[in-house]
Amino acid sequence: MGRGPDTRCSRVALGDRGISVTKRRGSAVLCIGNDPVHLNLRCSLLKEHGWNVLSSGSGHEGLIRFGQEVVDAVVVDLNDDGTEAALITGELKRLRPEVPVIILVTDEKALANGATQQANAVVMKSQEAGMLIGALKALLPAQ
Repeated sequence: MGRGPDTRCSRVALGDRGISVTKRRGSAVLCIGNDPVHLNLRCSLLKEHGWNVLSSGSGHEGLIRFGQEVVDAVVVDLNDDGTEAALITGELKRLRPEVPVIILVTDEKALANGATQQANAVVMKSQEAGMLIGALKALLPAQ
């Protein structure tokens, strides 16, 4: 079941004249990660491929942002044993089950411990660049 083109708009004032215009927005991706270096690299990669990117430096902050912003997909990379990633993903899906969630994992242990069961896609960090872009393109409608 696909969606049509994204018609969400935001109003912006031009200068001090208060003239408002409508800007079309592309797909917005929320990146949640607790490693600032990798989070910044991931956000840059997604921006280069045309996505509007929001970022959060922790799972808790990510959930708050998810509740406040309109996002079309979420990428979760929490460097732990998978427990926090599973909790965050479960809460994201409880709040808005229609929004796809991609989890990044370091190794097969994260797959085995159930952290990825609720995710729409799982990407191994060793293959992140190409696989993450491919997963997002598969999960989000063409713009």
